Amino acid sequence: MAEDENDPTTRKPRPPRPQPPRPDVAVEPLRPRQEPTSSVLPKVASALWALTAALVLALAGIVALNWESVLSGVETAVLQQDSTASAADIRNTASATLLSSGAAAAVLVLLGFVALNLLRNAAMSSKVLMGAVGILTIGAAVTFWTFVSDAPALFGGVLQWGPFVVAATAAATTIAALAPRR
Repeated sequence: MAEDENDPTTRKPRPPRPQPPRPDVAVEPLRPRQEPTSSVLPKVASALWALTAALVLALAGIVALNWESVLSGVETAVLQQDSTASAADIRNTASATLLSSGAAAAVLVLLGFVALNLLRNAAMSSKVLMGAVGILTIGAAVTFWTFVSDAPALFGGVLQWGPFVVAATAAATTIAALAPRR
C-alpha cells in the first residue's frame, strides 16, 4: 500500500513555530496609588452609633418595664385625635404604635451597624446608607417622642427628652460618617 500524502494520520508532525520575542511594555497607572490613611472618623462614628443603640435599648427597656402607664399615655393621645373610636380600637392603635416604633428602631439600629461595617471597608455605598439611616433615625426618634409625649414622667421624664438625645447622637454619627477622610 502506498502512503497517501493527503492522509492526516500519515503526515510527519511539523516542528513548532518559534515564539516571537515579547515586546517591552511598561504600564503605569493613571493615578498614583494612595495608601489608605487611618482616619479616626469611622471609629468615632462607630462609638457614637453604639451609644445611639444603647440609648434606643434603654428607651425600649423603660417602655417595656412601664408598658401600662406608657400605653395609657399613648391611648390618651389617640383619644384626642379620634374621640369616636371604641376603647378596644384605641388600645389596639396605641399598642400597634408602640410595637411598630420598637420594630422600626431595631431595623434602623441594625442598618446603622451594617453601614458602619461598610464604612470601615471604605465602600462608597456606606455613606449613602449611613446618611439615610441617620436621617430616618432622627425622624423616628422625633416621631416616637410625639407618640409618648403624653406618657407620664418616668425616670425624670426620660420619655420626653430621651428621644431628642437619640436624635442628637444619630445626627452626630451621621456627620462623623459622612465627613471626608484625610
